[in-house]
Amino acid sequence: MKNRYIILLFTLFIAVTDAVAQQEGTVVISGTVYDKSGNGETFPGVNIKCRDAKTKKTIRGTASDLEGDFSIKAPVGSELVFSYVSYKPTIYKVRKTASGISIFLEEDVTQIEETVILGQRKVSKANATASATVIDAKELADTPVPNIMNLLQGRVAGMDIQMNNGLPGSSGTYNIRGVSDISIVGDKDNGWDLASSAPLFVVDGIPQTDVDDYNAEGLISGSGVSPISNIPIEDIANIQVLKDAAATSLYGSAGAYGVILIETKKGDSPKPRVTYSGNFTISTPPSLREVAIGNAERNLLKWQILNNDTSQLYHGYQDVMFMPAISDSLNPYFNNNTDWQDQFYRVTYNQSHNISFSGGDHLFNYKVNGNYYTEKGIVKNTDFNRYALTGNMNYTSPNSKFTIGVDMKVGFTDNSTGSGNAVSQSGVASGASASSLLPPPSLYSASVTALQVFGVENSTVKSNYSATMNLGYTLPFNIKWKGTFNYSYNSTEQEKFTPALLSDSKYSAVAYNYSANESKVYIDTHFSRQFDLKYVRLGLTTGVRYNSRTSTGNSITYTGLPNDYIIGPVGHGKSEGKANISENQSTFSVIFTPSFSLKTSQSFKAGGDKYIFDPAFSPELSSVYGTRTKWNLNPSMGFRWNIGYENFMERLTWLDNMSFRLTWGQVVKYKATRYDVFGTYDIDPGNTYNGESYIPINYDKLPNINLDPITTTTWNFGYDMSVFNSRLSTSIDAYYRQVDNQLSNIDLPDHSGFKQVRSTEVSLVNYGLEVSLRGKPLPVQSKWNLLVGLNFALNRDVITKLPNEARQILNSDAWVANRLGGNTTSLLLYINKGVYATDEDVPVDPATGKRLRLGSSKTDEGYFKAGDPIWVDVNGDYVIDDKDRVVAADARPKLTGGLFFNLSYKEFSVHVNTSFVFKRDIVNSVLAKTFQSYNNPVRKKIDELRKNAALAPIESYNFWTENNRYNAVYPNPYNYHHNKVIDPFREEQTLFLEDGSYFKLNTVSLSYRFPTQWLNFFKVRAVTLKASVNNIWTFSSYSGISPENVNGLGRDHSGGYPSSRTWTVGVALSL
Repeated sequence: MKNRYIILLFTLFIAVTDAVAQQEGTVVISGTVYDKSGNGETFPGVNIKCRDAKTKKTIRGTASDLEGDFSIKAPVGSELVFSYVSYKPTIYKVRKTASGISIFLEEDVTQIEETVILGQRKVSKANATASATVIDAKELADTPVPNIMNLLQGRVAGMDIQMNNGLPGSSGTYNIRGVSDISIVGDKDNGWDLASSAPLFVVDGIPQTDVDDYNAEGLISGSGVSPISNIPIEDIANIQVLKDAAATSLYGSAGAYGVILIETKKGDSPKPRVTYSGNFTISTPPSLREVAIGNAERNLLKWQILNNDTSQLYHGYQDVMFMPAISDSLNPYFNNNTDWQDQFYRVTYNQSHNISFSGGDHLFNYKVNGNYYTEKGIVKNTDFNRYALTGNMNYTSPNSKFTIGVDMKVGFTDNSTGSGNAVSQSGVASGASASSLLPPPSLYSASVTALQVFGVENSTVKSNYSATMNLGYTLPFNIKWKGTFNYSYNSTEQEKFTPALLSDSKYSAVAYNYSANESKVYIDTHFSRQFDLKYVRLGLTTGVRYNSRTSTGNSITYTGLPNDYIIGPVGHGKSEGKANISENQSTFSVIFTPSFSLKTSQSFKAGGDKYIFDPAFSPELSSVYGTRTKWNLNPSMGFRWNIGYENFMERLTWLDNMSFRLTWGQVVKYKATRYDVFGTYDIDPGNTYNGESYIPINYDKLPNINLDPITTTTWNFGYDMSVFNSRLSTSIDAYYRQVDNQLSNIDLPDHSGFKQVRSTEVSLVNYGLEVSLRGKPLPVQSKWNLLVGLNFALNRDVITKLPNEARQILNSDAWVANRLGGNTTSLLLYINKGVYATDEDVPVDPATGKRLRLGSSKTDEGYFKAGDPIWVDVNGDYVIDDKDRVVAADARPKLTGGLFFNLSYKEFSVHVNTSFVFKRDIVNSVLAKTFQSYNNPVRKKIDELRKNAALAPIESYNFWTENNRYNAVYPNPYNYHHNKVIDPFREEQTLFLEDGSYFKLNTVSLSYRFPTQWLNFFKVRAVTLKASVNNIWTFSSYSGISPENVNGLGRDHSGGYPSSRTWTVGVALSL
């Protein structure tokens, strides 16, 4: 009983004490501190200070424990200040007792100072005069992709990325600030395309040559695997895109078209850390076109022939009788329902695994990363496999005078392009258009084209080795020396074997081998010194850069192997052999890089200085042009005014910073080769004279020793602003870029003895506007965290100079016009005004009394009549020919951009990325070929059924018939005798011209991070579950499959590799 009274008295005492405390204004506040930018992780070690709200005098303090929890007594009306280095302080006003509250700390971007790498210098973004965009890898969707560029689509204003190549391991096309080269590459068989103007990639300070920088022949015959595909996304820390010449000129001639810097991760944990990431992916092909199958195809062919053969009576019945695929429907060979698209396309299951071991601090850190990635293509017999191992170690002496870093990279890729190559899947395009009446592919049928896709072994193995050492030392007088030394070696081995039965070489087995290797030596050493005066800060950087590249390669084709099981140059049944030895090329360049910066500030306010003047020039000497090589200065200068740091701006408390930038720069690029300058010899054993072998000059191209390097000159005006504690920021850039001395081919007259000569007399101008917006609209203390970004760019291009002072140059085969004052991708098209309803509507030549005719035909079928397209006769000669094509389209987009948002709530996070393109013209070549397949229904030979024989239903299209004369949009597709001559469905006409604008939902990724308190029991640092979908949906009025899967000339060709939709689930584990 006595004990009960004691307990009662003690409880009463506590209650009274608490009541008194409440009356005196002292309460207990407890809760947990979270890192708002760290996926909701708890935040240990946060300083918590209780202070008077008026006098700001500190009353008491504490810190959050290892779990981020805290508890503190505070008077009512006081303030709790939560602070941590590089984080914005958070203030909590005390009103009453509270428990279980959540306090969120957010990184202070004005203190952590986002940095930009400009040549040999790393400067704060607030002091950078150049136009640069920095992307933290944490902001990218956590989706496994073979190439990091896939996730950058729509993220950088002015960088146009089109994912128009779905081949595993390859990359799409990307341009920074428009087109930089108007050259047309390719041929009629592989298609025409715009020459690449890809930027320079720099990985951990070492320049990398991307696949698009090779010549057209190498790209078409090679694997198309980008070197950037060797970098696992899990190993990337951040990406920087440099766009104006003030930044790119510091990288010499290689950076003329822009620079993309990729920095990999370093160790940053005091305790050793092991992380693992595994992903499992399902890839699905896009929706394929509908085709007539089996009896539907047979009946459609029979109806077209019998009802539209106008040659003579009963001729159609005779054609049907001699077409066994139609007449002999009981023959098992032709009585089939083969959907050839199902034979070539598939759903695949892929995976990737990444494991790393890291640790260290700012004095010593290390990291080893291993990666395995495998992807089977949605086209059968295509795949990509990557094996990568990287490691780095960095040491800094305690006095920070000496630094050393070692970086090692080893990578292997193994990919197969099937029956196609890096830019085209011609085998699939041909095989998928076969007639459905043919039997499925087998060695005992005529489906050789299909079997070539499956049975041809085409594998390319690439090996990459790179070793880098970075040294730094502070000399007397605070002079800092830094040096980068790198050696890299790359090799490529391509093996292609075609069995005899699948070969086009007279049923002889064919073995092809391509072997190449490349070694590089890169040295960058420089000295820098900075002088901090009272109001002035001076800096000087000077150095030397050496870059050498040696490459060799050879290929051999062996035809006539003994059998399909012995692969190699053995036996005596060889029918022919061919070997091509590529040139042994070595490039030497030296760059002397001084830079000078003047930074004036009266307050040295955190984040940057008031005025920054940053001139630089990088004299460069290269051996590309042989003995005529001369120095190129590559000058640049930039000015930045941080107006937000002026005294008269202090009253704007909501303004963090406001600045203006102005830059100018000039940089050259060596596009020509020594063979363009000095010519080549024709080395061929067949060259004989009087029975003696000799080596003549190659008369294909006339040597030209007066070639100049391409020169790019850029002006850039920029504006940056950040408000409300960096919760809203914007960046605007207006630019003008002129590209002179572009390389082009000029045809020569026959009497010169040469066919062509290389010239540098082409110039173009790009100008545009780029806008980037970023915002965090939710309050800091909200449990929800939202980051929203929007960017868009307007770009225009104009041709300002053509060779020989020409006003225009027409490429009839590629139907492209280069016209002075016009854009770079002006398409020559026939203007379609509809369909002739009757024969009387066709114009009649008053001189001859005959109707309008096709210029290339002299037969009666060459005259236009009812059901034919109305093409504008531009020159009025009553003849339709190439002279009637006019500039009617522009394949370059007028507006590009993207929208993204990252949303998180506690342990959940969502990443969404989109991109858009507006005002772009596309030629729907696939639709044109759909109608063209009706031009030849009479296919008496089996070979004629193997390609271009599939019939797609066209009933939904509004075309001319006897009962639909006056409202038709498309010509009569069934009059095949006449259509063979007129070719009414040719691609180069405005009938198939469509708007290629689209809004694309690129990626949506979800993740859940298990709470820390759940994992502590298992001694696990973090476990995250992930799920994502890539290439989700494209919103567009385009009638084709995808407005993105087009080439640089805006043509939707059926021979390309479609992009797949991927579904991924994964897990990330950290110990």
